[in-house]
Amino acid sequence: MVKSDVAQWSLFNKGRDLFTTPGVEDYDRWMARKLQSLLKGKKTVVDYGAGDGIWSEYLSRNNPTRRFIAVEWNKDLYEYAITVRKPGLDNLEVVQADMSEPEGIFACDFFFCFGGLEHFSEHAKVLKAWVDRLSLDGKCIVTVPNLLNREFLKNRCGINPEDVLGEERVVTASYGYEELWAPNHLAKVVMDSGLELMELGILEALHYDRPLYFVGLKRVKEAPT
Repeated sequence: MVKSDVAQWSLFNKGRDLFTTPGVEDYDRWMARKLQSLLKGKKTVVDYGAGDGIWSEYLSRNNPTRRFIAVEWNKDLYEYAITVRKPGLDNLEVVQADMSEPEGIFACDFFFCFGGLEHFSEHAKVLKAWVDRLSLDGKCIVTVPNLLNREFLKNRCGINPEDVLGEERVVTASYGYEELWAPNHLAKVVMDSGLELMELGILEALHYDRPLYFVGLKRVKEAPT
């Protein structure tokens, strides 16, 4: 499996504050509301590709009776999360691990991943591994780069949008490996992983990026007749 460059993983988000960082305030408010609504009735929550642990810290402080596991494979970000985000939070565990390997995948009834799944060449395999450890009534929310975002293609990826018209996904060299997905490809990956697609859309609140996102519910297999 090809993977992104661990040394560069999510470092651009290191140390930022929620709700006050210029340009992403609307996104933070939208995501905070969405996460709180999805967490209803859930007990164990996993943050795959946690970065510096900003969302795990926020959710842990606001949901003291729930257990949170933040998984990050970049050493610098892991150490930041341990020393800055974790202190005083007994319900938050921070783990340094590759979230595509068994040691980085945890049983839970909710997981989220904000930019991470697209950094694995076998993304459907990785998502299915997460879903396999999800409870039968478990849910998740995941964001990935949006292939339909013309400004993102030009300004960050250096891709002429006209060159990728009709493509379902495009591989770039960002962080060593990254895929940008069209909504139809994302929907296929979600369904193949064992999830019911509850919600699929473009996160307009993150104005400069506008990633795709989906909310999934673990599909219950029908009993044999």
